[in-house]
Amino acid sequence: MKNKRDGNMKSKIYSVANSMGAWLIILILIVIMSFINSKFLSVSNFINVFRQVCVVGICALGVSFVVLGGEIDLSSGMGATFAGCNAALLITKCNVPMWIAILIAVAVGALVGAFSGFIVTYWRIPSFIGTLGVQYIVQGLVLITTNSMPVTNLPDGFLFLGRGYIANIIPVPVIIMIIFFGVGAFLLKYTPFGRSVIAVGENAEAASLSGLKVNLTKMLMFTLGGLCAACAGIVMTARLSSGQPSSGADLGLQALAAVYIGGTFKGSMFNTLAGALVWGFINNSLNLLGVSAYWQKVVLGAIIILAVLLDAIRARVSAAK
Repeated sequence: MKNKRDGNMKSKIYSVANSMGAWLIILILIVIMSFINSKFLSVSNFINVFRQVCVVGICALGVSFVVLGGEIDLSSGMGATFAGCNAALLITKCNVPMWIAILIAVAVGALVGAFSGFIVTYWRIPSFIGTLGVQYIVQGLVLITTNSMPVTNLPDGFLFLGRGYIANIIPVPVIIMIIFFGVGAFLLKYTPFGRSVIAVGENAEAASLSGLKVNLTKMLMFTLGGLCAACAGIVMTARLSSGQPSSGADLGLQALAAVYIGGTFKGSMFNTLAGALVWGFINNSLNLLGVSAYWQKVVLGAIIILAVLLDAIRARVSAAK
């Protein structure tokens, strides 16, 4: 009887831990760091963490749809850089009104995503290789258009998108990120497009036989990924106060890491948010502990591997049951 109770207790603990996923990691980090460093639990520190993850979070939201659809996108980081630099150039060099420049830059970002979707869907190039090629093309275009120089002298209205506050408390980028995740969660759960993405990701052939337009779904999910990357790039450029040609070098991989750390393939966009926050809290904790930036990359890389390994173990355990 005791063994049965112990087994039930272990099963319940495993079930709770599995359902919480990356949110449990965040909770553990908060508990541990609250004892180690007194500055960690301050409101200003938490606001700082949320500000830091906004760009990665918005970009990761778009990547989530691509991953849920069974593909991968390595070009999102440079797509973000391209959009931010394009908007900065249109505003400062071409005197285009700010909001029109932003809309043009976002539209171009969506087109970059659509191009990735086209070569993956219709040219049958594996998404890993195809989007890697697109990444290099876009990187070259960024260097050409900016002449490898930062684009500065951006207006205050533009900088407000990345550095502003509402009521001197809530950062504007956090509000933008929350809106994006709210829309993303709605699209995934309550629209035919979201259900189609999941169906295609689980089994594209079965989805096609069921009457779903697989090619159109893949095109749309890559386009949405490009759009989100472009919006992330606008926020990133506003936060940096300039269009930096090298600003998104690691962004695409960080966005993918957020998706896999969060376990987004379970079908929840808020898992991606959890993955981005894990990334942010770990970075923040290492900074507070005075860990070298070089070692931070080692730790973060190990955490990515561990997160994917734990998900693989959970999948095997679930399959065994």
